[in-house]
Amino acid sequence: HRAHDATRGGKRANTTTLLSVLTAAVALRRAAPHRARLCRMTSQALPGGQLTVGPKFIAEDDVEGYLFDCDGTLIDTMPGFFPSWPVACEKMGLRAMDENEFYGFAGKPLPDIVGALHQSQKGCAPTAEFVQDFLKEKKVAHAAHEAKSGPPPPIACVVEIARAAVARGKPVALATSGLRDHVEAHLAHAGLADLFNDAKGNLVCAAEVPNGKPAPDLFLEAAKRIGVDPARCRAYEDGESGLISAYRAGCHVIDVTQMDAYPMCDGLRRAKVKALAERSWL
Repeated sequence: HRAHDATRGGKRANTTTLLSVLTAAVALRRAAPHRARLCRMTSQALPGGQLTVGPKFIAEDDVEGYLFDCDGTLIDTMPGFFPSWPVACEKMGLRAMDENEFYGFAGKPLPDIVGALHQSQKGCAPTAEFVQDFLKEKKVAHAAHEAKSGPPPPIACVVEIARAAVARGKPVALATSGLRDHVEAHLAHAGLADLFNDAKGNLVCAAEVPNGKPAPDLFLEAAKRIGVDPARCRAYEDGESGLISAYRAGCHVIDVTQMDAYPMCDGLRRAKVKALAERSWL
């Protein structure tokens, strides 16, 4: 009996192994188009692991302007932003957002995120008053969290690119979905206020354009502010909606999360895998 059970156990193990192999084979087959697209995106390498997204590529000497997202691109704000979302959700009667949802929303304007949460949970769009109250609660929760944890650090590998561009006499601009008061405070703490500020006119927030990311408005306006054709600009982004926005604006798009020294966390890593598997806009 023990021999028979062992044989059956071996068959079950073999069956389980076969199912695992078949499952992996199916996953690889489904992912093949995305891997092929990834290969096309990286056909022309840039230093530091900069990943070009899409077919548009501008050689370094031909780039006339550099456009940057802020949160998750120049400054490592995303881990610090997450804790305020569950707090605000609870106070406003919504199910708490988890980390996977949070990173999936990366780059979208805050009112749009609140709208998406309300629509998915309540089956209807929120009122303007609800969105306003939610964002007030979120700002209070974020301020309390940041008072304990301290301001977010710059992402050195991306900041280096921005400063190198300025040193070569190339104009830079910021195109962010963030709230202006948060953005300006974080730029100051990160030592980047000299690069992006109102005096230079090169800081564009979502509230200043008709449509937020993934629409191209922010990057189009940022390019306009520095007097450069978007088609001659290289744009640096971390979130899927931001990558789409820069792509639609006609820029050479870089996904900074694939850079060698980028501070990738598990939540973002899962979001990137999911986004790549679902990507249909290229």
